[in-house]
Amino acid sequence: MGIAYPSYVKVPVSCKICRLLNTGFASRLALTMKLTNAYNQLIVFILMNPSTATQYDSDKTMNKVAHISFVDLKELHIGSATVVNVYPFYQTKSSELQTTLTELMGVSKRFYYKQLFINLREVYSAIAGADYVFLGTGGIPEHIQDKGEYNFLINTIHSYVETLKGTALLGKGDKNKSYLKNGIYSYHLCPHGNPTTINKAHFYKLRNGRFIKDNSSTEFDISY
Repeated sequence: MGIAYPSYVKVPVSCKICRLLNTGFASRLALTMKLTNAYNQLIVFILMNPSTATQYDSDKTMNKVAHISFVDLKELHIGSATVVNVYPFYQTKSSELQTTLTELMGVSKRFYYKQLFINLREVYSAIAGADYVFLGTGGIPEHIQDKGEYNFLINTIHSYVETLKGTALLGKGDKNKSYLKNGIYSYHLCPHGNPTTINKAHFYKLRNGRFIKDNSSTEFDISY
């Protein structure tokens, strides 16, 4: 039994899941939750990879997404939130993501690469339809072997955001000196499974692949 969605999320949520037949592998292309308010703005969160959330069961990260959208960014009038990811494959622990990728590649390279392509298309569509984008991908996981592939995916997503929106929200915790990890990545929204770590958010502009702080906007407190 998973974690329950907050009462202000309409359940079941919309969830696109693709499963590889006769295996335990699955990819979640997008999850969209509608909130119990009268607002119409859509925010898209771009994270690293899905954890466990489905149509009826949430997880720590999805509940943080819901809280940010409904409570912390209330002044943005957000009525729904969509979550997409760099990698669409389910794995709760980022430290074990490479194991999942390796095992999946061993079973079906076709499914692996097809899902990566479909996922990028889903990310593009989500960004295009969004009013706001929140980047929470994290840096390259330590155990990821094909860092070139990961960087390609991240750079492609950043390019989408820059071309289609031009700005994105980034998050940080009190222990982070800036909003950028290693100067180029957004911080993971729920690092090491701890949703309270990231407690601030700020808008950044994207210009030629670089993040520039938007000093005309205010900093948001994330109280979850």
